[in-house]
Amino acid sequence: MTENEKTYDLRIRAAERAHDSRRNALEQTGGQVLAFSNGAMRAPALVAAGGVAAALGFYSANYSRLSSSPGNLATFNDILFWLFCSLLLTVIAPGLAYFSQIFFSEAMSEEEYCWEVPFVRDTPKSKRWRLAGNIVRWMAILSVTTSICCLAIGGVRFLALVK
Repeated sequence: MTENEKTYDLRIRAAERAHDSRRNALEQTGGQVLAFSNGAMRAPALVAAGGVAAALGFYSANYSRLSSSPGNLATFNDILFWLFCSLLLTVIAPGLAYFSQIFFSEAMSEEEYCWEVPFVRDTPKSKRWRLAGNIVRWMAILSVTTSICCLAIGGVRFLALVK
């Protein structure tokens, strides 16, 4: 079936809109990198840092009580361990989120722009970049979730020490 001039013009305009839409999405991904890496990870980092500061303040205010029992010192060290693990994982998470967004950006930039439907197609490279982005994104999610769990464990251990 041959394509008349009007159909051809409509197809080309649709392709141009699809290409422009994809380019805009690629540009917006840069902003999402910053927003994702800063916003989602800030709260656990602040809470864990505050927890470490509070635990150290508690230790210095209650040194004589804590130092009288090796069990108390072991519990306090356990609390610090969990809070520092939470801090470490919270520091790692934004980096992972940043890299995942870079990988998604690369996946989009490796897509093929066509004049036939579908106007934007995956390539083997874009599929690999997208897979890498998904893997790293799940690592970031796991890092944040584990950080929150470590923070909760440290908090519960702190409550056991205070009772």
